[in-house]
Amino acid sequence: MSQVSPKKSKIWPILTLATLAFFLVAGIYFVVAQTRESKRLERALIERYDWASNYTPPIDGSVPPQRVERFIRVRQAVQPNCADYQSILDDLIGLKSIEENQEMPTAKKVSKSIGGVVNVFSVAPKFLEFMETRNRSLLAQEMGLGEYIYIYLAAYGEQLANEPASAYSSMDEAYISPRARDEFVQILGNQLAALEVAGPEGSPEGLVADLRGEIEALEDGSHSSPWPNGPTGRTRESLA
Repeated sequence: MSQVSPKKSKIWPILTLATLAFFLVAGIYFVVAQTRESKRLERALIERYDWASNYTPPIDGSVPPQRVERFIRVRQAVQPNCADYQSILDDLIGLKSIEENQEMPTAKKVSKSIGGVVNVFSVAPKFLEFMETRNRSLLAQEMGLGEYIYIYLAAYGEQLANEPASAYSSMDEAYISPRARDEFVQILGNQLAALEVAGPEGSPEGLVADLRGEIEALEDGSHSSPWPNGPTGRTRESLA
């Protein structure tokens, strides 16, 4: 078993911190520039299509095929960014395991940690790249954030709810779920309000009750993800 002296065990955290500081300073300029561009594109989306929470889906929940096609094009555009971010999350888990490994030689810890730290410092730039790519694609496909969120969570809610817990599931929860759930609840509320205005003649059977039940479940936390058993009625048919 490899023995690490107390003196050596303190070296690799110092080197890691020095590397962190270097990449922090070096990355500030790029993060600031990316943030400005991401915000500019987000403002353009809001000016053209309004805030996401103000989106009202078709009252029967159907998603026209041409809108599904545009949504798919947006998803295809962001797939490389999603893969990059997944890799960074894996590196975060890897850094923790390196730190806890008492048998790994100090030199090897330093080498592995530096590689992981470099990737970890890509979190903000990579996330901003994702936002920029997504927003550019939404503008190109003439789709607002509200419609995108509605289709995304209707299409993937069941999958998200049934995924086994992962080592970084809490990280995903931190930046995706609260805002997305809040906006989705408001979007469903807009749909429900439109249905109530239309009256019984304009409402597919059972849809009002389904929407009320889903809104309540999301608000009280009994559903961590929208439609854990899949969307209902014409929404399900549209996305099949």
